[in-house]
Amino acid sequence: MEEAQNITNKLTQSVDNLLNELTKMREENQQLRQQIVLLKAENETKQAEISSLYDEITLKDRELENVLNKIQNALSH
Repeated sequence: MEEAQNITNKLTQSVDNLLNELTKMREENQQLRQQIVLLKAENETKQAEISSLYDEITLKDRELENVLNKIQNALSH
């Protein structure tokens, strides 16, 4: 009878350990999900900045092309 009690105690302890580990893993999983949400938001912000910089580069390229054309026109006269 005592042996059965020892086995029951060991099984109970094992189940408790597994439940604690499951709880910790769920908490970690939730934290990771929150990090994903934050990182996605940061990524969207960075993508918007990159897009804006590409637009700015395109505008500057046009401005430089206009200046170059004016210089070429001035030199050809």
